[in-house]
Amino acid sequence: MADFDVLIAGGGPGGCAAAISLRNYAPALRVCVADPGTRSPRNLGETLPPQAGVFLDHLGIRERFVGDGHVRAYRTESAWGSEHPIANEFLYGVHQCGWRLDRERFDALLAQTARERGVDWRRDHVASVTRLDEGWAVRFRDGGCHTARFLVDATGRNASLCRQLGIVTRRDDRLIASVVRFAPQAEPIDLTVEPCADGWWYATALADRTRVLACMSDSDIVREQGLAGLDGWLQRLDATRCMRALAAGLTPLEAPQLYPAASLHRSVPAALPMLAVGDAASAFDPLSSQGIAKALRSGVFASYAVADSLLRGDERGRTRYRDFIADEFTGYRETLAQYYGRERRWSDRPFWQRRHANEGASGPPQLTDRRESEQMRALRQVA
Repeated sequence: MADFDVLIAGGGPGGCAAAISLRNYAPALRVCVADPGTRSPRNLGETLPPQAGVFLDHLGIRERFVGDGHVRAYRTESAWGSEHPIANEFLYGVHQCGWRLDRERFDALLAQTARERGVDWRRDHVASVTRLDEGWAVRFRDGGCHTARFLVDATGRNASLCRQLGIVTRRDDRLIASVVRFAPQAEPIDLTVEPCADGWWYATALADRTRVLACMSDSDIVREQGLAGLDGWLQRLDATRCMRALAAGLTPLEAPQLYPAASLHRSVPAALPMLAVGDAASAFDPLSSQGIAKALRSGVFASYAVADSLLRGDERGRTRYRDFIADEFTGYRETLAQYYGRERRWSDRPFWQRRHANEGASGPPQLTDRRESEQMRALRQVA
């Protein structure tokens, strides 16, 4: 008999949502989450949109979540398609309250809830997986080895299990976030978005009121304009209007931090007893404000498919889940293209030409698979 029915690699929102939902929906299954607990805070100013509330309810954590003091977010300020910012809603147009996340606190709540529900939490990194006749052999970095009937890759954009198994990553673009933090400010700000000739910017505040500004552009443009270094970043900031005003008189706390932000998706072969959730399954442009909500949603939906497979031998749930991920990504592409299409002031610039080139098509041409870590290393070398 396998040591675990389900082993989930990664203890972020997607992995925890899958684990908690499995314990709620199929308590007979033995669930393990393997997470090294070494994720550094991304400090990106992440937002949980209103429609994610249904998944907080499903996981049974809304009351504790609200009590954790996440800042309510009702709107954004956006200068999209205009020089003057206007009040705007999330990309998907929901007219309710969202939340500006204290990400460390949110992740801690999810992990604590998973452990309380009976999930075996292993503070370790999955080093390798090997296919067995019935399930998997999983080797950990500390040298231990366990067996599991089913795997869930919840390791984020890196998708370490998918990559080990040769599952192809299909990327639509090379979007990079170049992020700079400024000292905490007493005055709160709404999430503010401002396009520019070579991409777009956003500004927000973290839970401790640290102000965060990010320039979003493609990796080649980041390299050409020196956006990986503070001098180049500040020069581009000075060419903006809203962002420059929000950073006026403030001193950067550090050099820009670079994060991959490309739109991508992966499809796990039906023959493998495995699913991917969160950014390991698909990753969205930050313009969508959908990252955390998508992770929770995919984790919950994957849990149903896994339980049906293991308890009833019914594989239709896995098929529906894979179709859902594919359809969700197709719909996201269409919505994102429409949103980028609203901005026409710099249609002659490479960043915008790339976004406008496939309007009305099913999606942009997919780029060949290339590891994002290679891009990031190259960019940091020129910083």
